[in-house]
Amino acid sequence: MEKLFASLNSFVTPDNWPGELFLLPQDAMRYIYQFIVDNKLQSCIELGTGFGATSCVIGAAVRELGGGQVITIDKYLHPHVNAKVLMRHVGLSDDSIDVVAEILGYNWYLADLLQEQTHNGVCTPLFDFCLLDGAHEWEPDALAFSLVAKLLKPGGWIAIDDINFCLRMIPTWQKSHGNYTDRELDTFQMRMVYELGVQQHPDFGDFHLTHEGRIGWARKKHIVADRKTSVAERIVTLFSRSHTKT
Repeated sequence: MEKLFASLNSFVTPDNWPGELFLLPQDAMRYIYQFIVDNKLQSCIELGTGFGATSCVIGAAVRELGGGQVITIDKYLHPHVNAKVLMRHVGLSDDSIDVVAEILGYNWYLADLLQEQTHNGVCTPLFDFCLLDGAHEWEPDALAFSLVAKLLKPGGWIAIDDINFCLRMIPTWQKSHGNYTDRELDTFQMRMVYELGVQQHPDFGDFHLTHEGRIGWARKKHIVADRKTSVAERIVTLFSRSHTKT
């Protein structure tokens, strides 16, 4: 891990480049790396590539596990600094991460993936881990969670970044989001996704926040086991009622 971060930190951005290479704090990126390794999450999807630093972290973690599948999706690749450029810089092979540029956004990509994975009305899940760190808005990202939830394997994890972020925090919000309403600008929209979408979803549990409330985590339940337990509980309840009546 240390070699990876040393390599990322040694990357020289172009003169007058306005971006910021690390869109996640490095301690959070290290946490995600170790989380993937410790939990052996070998099939990962990232919704929102940004400049690709976190993509490389996920790809390197999966490589440490012996390989697997990593997909990262965004609307386009940024010129000069992007996931493919950083992959070459840190020594990740071209096939270690599937870098997808989908102009319609990751929800359309997820729709295509759901269609591919659905047979006789049943979706076969693909992923052990999802990092949702893209639009930071209620409308696309509430749908994104709903879609990717079907593609997460039982026992798989989702991490949602920027729970404590609102669009007005962007220094250039007037330029980038000047046509938005005050409600859109001042609402912690990813908190809405996490609290109203993720935490109320019956198939998810193990909810917790890390990094001072920035990242929200949830794990997809082992549904079959849970349902068996539920059936057993109902049988015990019925037996108890019958025994009480007699």
